[in-house]
Amino acid sequence: MADENKDFDGIKYRVETKSPAVFRILLTVLVLWGICYMGYYLFSGWSSEAEFAQKKQAKQDTLAAGRPTEGKSSAAAADTAGKKEDSIAVGKKEFAERCAACHGTDAKGGIGPDLTRKEYKYGKTVAAIATTITDGRTGGMPSFKNDLSHEKVEGLVKYIISL
Repeated sequence: MADENKDFDGIKYRVETKSPAVFRILLTVLVLWGICYMGYYLFSGWSSEAEFAQKKQAKQDTLAAGRPTEGKSSAAAADTAGKKEDSIAVGKKEFAERCAACHGTDAKGGIGPDLTRKEYKYGKTVAAIATTITDGRTGGMPSFKNDLSHEKVEGLVKYIISL
């Protein structure tokens, strides 16, 4: 049995029948972790980015459907003045609940800027104010995109412009 004790340049060859115990334990733990990880994502209701994008688009479509159409009838145009007053009242209520802590109850500023000024840093247009409310601004203005409906944002914008 000369094969068992082979000697190559002073290095003896030894046939191992098992891998080291540490490697077997680590491999077993890794395989079990992989099975648990795959099971969690397969059976926990996890969704892909494509599903998330579809849900986000569906939500934006429902919000867009709630917006008024471009062509208004004469009855709708006559009712606009009453809706504007209601919208400002809704905006005033939302301002007191959400905005007064930073902008002050009189909107003269505090932590946030003075909203009674003639000009704003990002513009004093309806679109600019709505963007500021929904998306927020760096430096302190939080986003209210998920907290406020389109009607409440519209009311806040009309109230802020009326200041």
